[in-house]
Amino acid sequence: MNKKEATIEEREERKGKFSLGRKNSITDIEGVRVGHLSVSRNVKDESGKIAIIRTGMTAILPYPMEKEMRLFSGSFIFRGKNEITGYEVIEDFCYLNSPIVIANSFNVGRVYNAILSYGFTLGRDEIWPPLVIGIDDSYLNEMRKSVLEEKEILNVFHHASKGKVEEGSVGIGLGLRAFGWKGGIGTSSRSFDLGSQSFTSGALVASNLGNQKSSENSENNTVSEKNENGSLVLIAGVDAPLVPYQIKQIASSLVVSLPSELILKNFKDSITCVLFTTANPLSMAFEGSLMYDFQLIKDSYLETVISASTAAIKEAIFHSLLKAASIKGRLGRKAETIPEDEFNKLLRMFQGVRYE
Repeated sequence: MNKKEATIEEREERKGKFSLGRKNSITDIEGVRVGHLSVSRNVKDESGKIAIIRTGMTAILPYPMEKEMRLFSGSFIFRGKNEITGYEVIEDFCYLNSPIVIANSFNVGRVYNAILSYGFTLGRDEIWPPLVIGIDDSYLNEMRKSVLEEKEILNVFHHASKGKVEEGSVGIGLGLRAFGWKGGIGTSSRSFDLGSQSFTSGALVASNLGNQKSSENSENNTVSEKNENGSLVLIAGVDAPLVPYQIKQIASSLVVSLPSELILKNFKDSITCVLFTTANPLSMAFEGSLMYDFQLIKDSYLETVISASTAAIKEAIFHSLLKAASIKGRLGRKAETIPEDEFNKLLRMFQGVRYE
């Protein structure tokens, strides 16, 4: 990092507002686990042609799935282009009780069915509706091949980890591209205080945006078409006690708080944000209570939650670029890891938020 960026980072550091979580990952929130499935192979289609597969899925399990329970959740979608199942339930009833999975658009149905199967294997009475977010990875991946198998998807759920999350060209991040460079998966977390209590905010992003003005040469040295179906998927979690109207306010603020270059300049990109809190869980066990007591923070504290979550999201976007390995995909296309000078430009655009 050059001297200018170091000075910006030092200024952010002196604010001392938030500290990194122990793993600097969404899994710093107690009970949250993450799993990836990466599929990189070449297969023959019906005509004998080789199809280049560079795809996968990333699953966030927000609580121990063997429990019959729901979490308060909310979402905000800006220029919606992504397929998303279960959206109406989150929007209307404000709860989540399934894994959150990001996969490519043509595999959404397979993942949806696998989540239902996962609930059956756990003996759950309710794990509906599955929350699956589709994303377009067709720039590098032959999306017409629906390659995710239920057995592999279930394996991700059963072996999802509460440890440090792998980032970059992994899971659904394998076939993504951002700002003209290799995109992918990124995660980060922040600790923050509300009064005398400490809480954690974590974020996981899939970056596949900002490519409208980028182009690259194929193996035949011809300029290929632009990737205009860009999107950014933000999954955020907190362990602070929130209720639905607060969650909706935070979710929309997290999108609006991103730099205007992301929201306004790249006018063909979409942003999908899903936010949940692990506090105030609702037990759905048959013998569970018929009444619940909830806690909520003062509305005056929401700004702190938004600021901590925004810092985690921005750093997660950085990680999705910095930790992404170069990938060669279909049609001879290649997405390269972002060079340092180009990353420094993004750092300035993002106002020098702290990153590791």
